[in-house]
Amino acid sequence: MVKAVKAEGQPKRPMSAYFLWMNEVGRASVKAKNPDASITEVSKKCGEEWRALDDASKKKYEKMQQVAKEKFEVDMKEWLKNGGEEAMKQAKKETQAKKDKKAGRG
Repeated sequence: MVKAVKAEGQPKRPMSAYFLWMNEVGRASVKAKNPDASITEVSKKCGEEWRALDDASKKKYEKMQQVAKEKFEVDMKEWLKNGGEEAMKQAKKETQAKKDKKAGRG
């Protein structure tokens, strides 16, 4: 997986509906049921519970995700308009320079 270049002040992408659910309800309920579970086991159980969740419950988190996504898109457009594009180009140059140096090309 290629790590995305992150510029100073760039808005963060919104969490998915699954992560919103996991942070609010999922992780705590799984940890309560399985107090000795490792992180990977908790993640697997959360995935199972999310898949088993009824559509009405999922809709709440999907709606929250949609609102967060719309806010992100507005924030991103605003950031790009106010010099974000230039900051992104600079961040990409710096990242490429680090890669070149690490690879012994610089």
